[in-house]
Amino acid sequence: ITTFVDETKEEIQAMKLANEAAMARLIEEIQVMKLENEAATNSTAQKILEIKLENEAAMNSTAQKILEIKLENEAAMNSTAQKILEIKLENEAAMKSTVQKIQVQMKFENEKVMNSTKVELKNKTDTLAGNLVVAEEKLVNEIEGLKLRAKDVLIVSSEEELREPGCARVCAGTTKRGDTDWGDWSGTGVYTYVDISQCGFVTIPTVTTSLEGSGQHYDSTGVTSVYDLTTSGFYVWLLDSYVQSGSTANSYLWTVDWVAAGFTC
Repeated sequence: ITTFVDETKEEIQAMKLANEAAMARLIEEIQVMKLENEAATNSTAQKILEIKLENEAAMNSTAQKILEIKLENEAAMNSTAQKILEIKLENEAAMKSTVQKIQVQMKFENEKVMNSTKVELKNKTDTLAGNLVVAEEKLVNEIEGLKLRAKDVLIVSSEEELREPGCARVCAGTTKRGDTDWGDWSGTGVYTYVDISQCGFVTIPTVTTSLEGSGQHYDSTGVTSVYDLTTSGFYVWLLDSYVQSGSTANSYLWTVDWVAAGFTC
């Protein structure tokens, strides 16, 4: 038993030494790995630092370029603003020159129009003055004519109230020979309407009639009988044993001659 124990102790001791040697090797390997890792870490840190420095350098370079571009843009903007200002000043000068030219041209045109208008107004004034003289002369002549008419035409009685003597008028006429508008009077004669509207009477006039023709009217009756007299016209009815149609009356050229006296104002 003692021998077995001693042997076991020796084995345990050997195993312990073997384990310690293994542990020493493992620790040494770990130490080596640690150193390698530290070296790798230091190398990585160095690379990171180098990359950082390169980035910073690149950033500085980019910032410098951006600054240069900014300065160039500002210079370009200043140059553009200067050109715009120059163009603005040139435009203002051109506008002032154009306005002055327009003002001079308008003044010239206005003076020309004014002179033309003055001449035209003078011509119109002269024409109106001449027309006024003619109108005055015409009015004087009309007044004199009215005075003469008042002396030549005197209506002493009328169906209506008498008017101013200067308004008196004598008007005469006849129906159209061979084309009078005769109407048939139921086998006893003929009749016609006489239009006197062109006389311009404003009151019922006094009318005198007679019958003109180439024959067969010597024994006709009724020609002096005036029917339905107005300021515009009247009717005449003729009784005749031979002439009993309008066509027959026109074949003998029967016409109604008339004279009317009345007032026109």
